Amino acid sequence: MTDYSPFTGRRAEPAPPRLSRTLWTMRSAIGKEIVAGIYDVITGRELRITLGEHLLESRLSRTADAPLERRASDVQHILASKGWT
Repeated sequence: MTDYSPFTGRRAEPAPPRLSRTLWTMRSAIGKEIVAGIYDVITGRELRITLGEHLLESRLSRTADAPLERRASDVQHILASKGWT
């Protein structure tokens, strides 16, 4: 079988998400870090909350950063109540 394809155009590689800004970083008593940042993605803006390389939460917004900032603030308050600084 040949490598026939009806698609003759080149495929554009998706751009990797670009960090726009870091909202906060919190540390546990044993030294682990959770970071909240807003990223520019193809579909708009994305809030990513990560623990090291592990994605804990992701939220998308197509219009503004305010909903993402509110969610990041809510998570920050929850972590502070659990002893994170």
